[in-house]
Amino acid sequence: MSNNNIIVANILLIKLRLLLSLVRTRTVLITGANQGLGLECVKKLATEQPKFHIILRSRKLERGKETASTITNLAEGSSIEALELDIDNDDSIAQAAKYVENKYGRLDVLFNNAGIMSVKGVSFRENMRQVIETNAISAACVTEAFIPLMKEAEIPRLLFMSSFFGSITYALDPTRPYYGYDMKPYFTSKTALNMIGAQYAVQLGKEGFKVNMVDPGFRSTALNGYNERGGKASEGVLEAYRLIIDMDKNGQHATFTSTEMQHPW
Repeated sequence: MSNNNIIVANILLIKLRLLLSLVRTRTVLITGANQGLGLECVKKLATEQPKFHIILRSRKLERGKETASTITNLAEGSSIEALELDIDNDDSIAQAAKYVENKYGRLDVLFNNAGIMSVKGVSFRENMRQVIETNAISAACVTEAFIPLMKEAEIPRLLFMSSFFGSITYALDPTRPYYGYDMKPYFTSKTALNMIGAQYAVQLGKEGFKVNMVDPGFRSTALNGYNERGGKASEGVLEAYRLIIDMDKNGQHATFTSTEMQHPW
């Protein structure tokens, strides 16, 4: 690429960033957005918050583009794009962060929503390792990569999709409806994720970040095989949606909540 072309490209990027700042209220990156709760969150934002620019993370870019196109057709005026990102791969994470930096110069909201329930056909140790790595470690790695970009936002918001299953208080309470339910990999991963969120809340809160753990409740999604006992996925994203659109500098911070209540850690 010639020097003139590079200059032109940089000018176009600057104009794009300026246009985004004028037209779009917030740039939001949601992981695990091709299905389930993440997809429902994208749909709600696209439908009700057309000034938001939504970056839909997808492990496979073509699938993400198809999802983004489908939602855009349903929600006129919405702004959605797909971003190829494998949250379990550091190189992929770095490339995604660089892409967002080059194109937008900032990230207003990061919603770490991607997760798995279990891994079939492997040993207990491997199941524990893979679930904790994807649900907790990878969420932290993605967050680390995007923190510098979030520091450029006016009111940076960092969300983690947790679960009431990650509450140690609930795990030891025999009056709870799922007391004794044995899913060590998933439950442990969410407990670890809660601590990661708590660490970021302390670390980043003094820099103006709003950090929150979100519980969707028990919802029927692909994650649990569309369990008939679960509620509607669309209702499971209401708390996350509320926090994403909250632009109050004195807004909610360092909490673990669902739409109904605040949970004990």
